[in-house]
Amino acid sequence: MKLAGKRWWVATLVVVIVTGSLFLVLSGEPYYRGRPISQWAVHYSQKLYPSGTTPLSPSQKGLDALRGMGPQKAAMALVHALARGDSKFYERYRLLHPRFPAWYQQHFPLKLTHQQKVTLVLGATEFFDLDYQKAMVPFLIADLEKPDVAGQVAACELLANMPEAASPALPALKRLTTSPDLAVSQSAQTAINRITSLQGKPE
Repeated sequence: MKLAGKRWWVATLVVVIVTGSLFLVLSGEPYYRGRPISQWAVHYSQKLYPSGTTPLSPSQKGLDALRGMGPQKAAMALVHALARGDSKFYERYRLLHPRFPAWYQQHFPLKLTHQQKVTLVLGATEFFDLDYQKAMVPFLIADLEKPDVAGQVAACELLANMPEAASPALPALKRLTTSPDLAVSQSAQTAINRITSLQGKPE
């Protein structure tokens, strides 16, 4: 009975891994140093910050990769990491995970939650110098102009987190304040407020 139960947990893990791998392949996301670029945006030191603990901070390896891939891919990596949520299957798996045996939970921990990803991604932007942030802004503006709600919200959040560099994005952000999607319009207004307050020009 114990053997059969262990096989069931392993079979569940295989399904999760295959589903996640297919998602990455179908996303068409570029690779850098052997992994999808968005994975570098959420790379952290598991020795210092085991999964599920705080604080979480971007790893030096991840930051070096984001700088090394250049501003275009870095902007794409950060947007993808913020915009991508769990699949419906993984959401159910996340709820079931605490019921799995201790050995399984230890060897196959859950992925980071969306909020943990947000902490890492937005935290990474603070390690980029101003010139690198400015070089990323045109590519984030391009994401604002794409008809992708999750990507637009992610770009707004990133621009709000680099207000000193983001003033060229103000025209595109202002257009998004009239978006019929509430999350987009609110995120755009938040970014505008951050950028203009820094400039001393309240909207």
